[in-house]
Amino acid sequence: FSSKLLIFLKIDDAVDAIPVHFFNGMWGCIATGVFASPRLVDQAYSTDHSPGFLYGGGGALLACEICGILFIIAWTVGLMFPFFTVLKVIGWFRVDPLEEQVGLDISHHKGAAYDLTGPDEDVNAAYMASKHGAAEADA
Repeated sequence: FSSKLLIFLKIDDAVDAIPVHFFNGMWGCIATGVFASPRLVDQAYSTDHSPGFLYGGGGALLACEICGILFIIAWTVGLMFPFFTVLKVIGWFRVDPLEEQVGLDISHHKGAAYDLTGPDEDVNAAYMASKHGAAEADA
């Protein structure tokens, strides 16, 4: 679900880090608030004061977990938004469109990582004629 959501929102995440860490992390927090048994809460915290919602906890642990999720989101956005904004302003956030079309494995690592056929000849010629390809030829 979350990978398809990123595609729908046109968010570029080549390695699916957002679905793995963000969405699954949120599910882990929510699942704790719903399914935490009194015995396990007692083992972890030496009290069975607030078990999960399904064990009669009244939603206190679930509310705490949701507050934790919201705090993590606010903390991450508060720290990373200025960082990514600065990267975008100085032009370091994305590579240029030609390098994107050729593939970073070729332009930065000098070889194809997955598609061993390489880029199309016309794309490769355009890359070699660009400032990036000229710098590679001089090296």
